[in-house]
Amino acid sequence: MLKWSEDYILNQPEIDHEHQSLFKLLNDFYQGLADGSSKEKLASLIKGLLDYAKVHFSNEEVYMKSINFPALEKHQQEHRAFITKASEFYEKYSSGKMLLSIEVTNFIKDWITNHIKTEDKQYARHAGL
Repeated sequence: MLKWSEDYILNQPEIDHEHQSLFKLLNDFYQGLADGSSKEKLASLIKGLLDYAKVHFSNEEVYMKSINFPALEKHQQEHRAFITKASEFYEKYSSGKMLLSIEVTNFIKDWITNHIKTEDKQYARHAGL
């Protein structure tokens, strides 16, 4: 389970709220794993997380454009790479070609937490937040 802390705060309320929602979705997924939820329920949780990440990344990129963040293109590439990788996990899991593993779930958790603490903090500093 992930715990939200001040380490993740960017002082941009909408984005901070979206990051908290990502944490909740990840925790719902981890709870589903712990509860032994059905494959369909877990697939739905993964899909919900993926769909929300797409919306969040779009909102974040609009914000970065609005503050003329110089590393926007690099940040967008990282978002696209995450969506591609997470979509592959979802497709393989949904089609029965892959079992969920700690490696997969930790990839998603680690990517999101590290991305917020390192990459997202860069645009927050650029904006003077």
